[in-house]
Amino acid sequence: MALASGSPYYMAPASAKKMAADLATLPAWYADMESEVLVSDERQVSWLRKECRLSLSVEGIAELPEKCDEVIPWGWNPSLLHRLKSCFKGDIPMESIRLLSSRKSAVELLPKLRVKDTMGESFWLTSVSDVGLFSSKHEKVLLKAPWSGSGKGIQPLSGQPDDNLTGWMKRIISSQGGVVGEPFYQKVKDFAMEFKVSKEGITFAGYSLFEADARGIYKENRLASDIAIEKELLEYVSLSVLHELRGKLLEELPILIQGVYQGYLGVDMMVVRTTGGYAVHPCVEINLRMNMGVVSRIFFDRFVCTDSCGRYIIEYYANKGEARLFHHEMKEKYPLIMEKGRIRSGYLSLTPVFEDTNYQIYVHL
Repeated sequence: MALASGSPYYMAPASAKKMAADLATLPAWYADMESEVLVSDERQVSWLRKECRLSLSVEGIAELPEKCDEVIPWGWNPSLLHRLKSCFKGDIPMESIRLLSSRKSAVELLPKLRVKDTMGESFWLTSVSDVGLFSSKHEKVLLKAPWSGSGKGIQPLSGQPDDNLTGWMKRIISSQGGVVGEPFYQKVKDFAMEFKVSKEGITFAGYSLFEADARGIYKENRLASDIAIEKELLEYVSLSVLHELRGKLLEELPILIQGVYQGYLGVDMMVVRTTGGYAVHPCVEINLRMNMGVVSRIFFDRFVCTDSCGRYIIEYYANKGEARLFHHEMKEKYPLIMEKGRIRSGYLSLTPVFEDTNYQIYVHL
C-alpha cells in the first residue's frame, strides 16, 4: 500500500500499524549476527530474553539510533526511507525499486520461464475496454492491482464487470497505470523459490511451501527441509522441471533487476490441474522484499532438526487476552523439545504475547 501511494508521507491504516508493532521482533530470527533489531518497545526486548530458549545473537532496540551504516528492512518504500532520513544516508534507488515491485514485473518475466510442464498467461491491461475484451475470452479471470498487500487488490471476474468492479478498475488504472489480468487456474498447491541478491550476484535461498486462503491471503508456511519440500512437489512435477526453472530464474532475475535491488526476493508459483494432469505456473508474483517464505526457510535451517517438520503460522486474535490464553495453552500442551541445540518438536512463539496482542507468529513442530 505504501508503494502504491508512492508518497513519503503515507500513513498506514491502524490495523497495519498494529500488525507491524506486534510482529516487530520477527527479524531477530533471521538477522545476521550482531545486528540490532528495531522493536516497538522495551517490553518486547525483555520478552525475547525471558521466553526464548534459543540463542539469538542480536540486540533489540526500541528507538532509531543516531546513525545507521546499513539498514535491512522488510521491504523498501518511500515512507520508510523518509522515516530513516535522520539516521541513514544510504543511496536507495527508491523509484526503480517501486517500479520493479509492481505486478507488471511478473507479467514481463512469465514468458521467459517457458520450460516443459509449465503453463500460465498474464496480461497488462490499461483500459476498461481491454479488460472486457480479455474477460470475454475466458470463463473466469482474476484482475490484480499492480501494488497491493497479500491477497488484497485481487478481484475475480466472470463475464462482464458490474458497476462496482468497473469503478474499481477505473480507480486502479487511473492511479497505478493499469491492472494485471490472468485466466483463472485450478490451483493444487502454492510454493515459491526464494533468492538472495547481493553485490556478488544472485543465489538460490531455498523453497517455500505455503498455504493461502481463497482470496490469496497468506496463512502459513510448511517447516521442512528443501529436500522434503522437493519430495512433496515430485507428486506433481519432475525434479528436472524444478531445477530447470531455478536455472532460468538465476539467468533472468539479474536482467530484470539490473543492479537496482539487493536483499531477498521470492517468486511465487503454483501447481495447477490440467486436462492431462498437472503443470507449474512459474511466476504468479514476484515479492521484491523479505517474505514469510524466506523467514520460515531461514528459521528451519538455523534452529530445527533437519528431519523434523511442522508449521509456521501467523494468527490474528480479535479479543483482548485471547493471544495470551492460546500461548499458555500451547506451551503446556506442546512443550519445546530440544536436541543438540535444535528444535525437535513442540510449540514456540516467535513474537511476544501480551494481554493486548492481536497478531502472533508461532511455530509448531
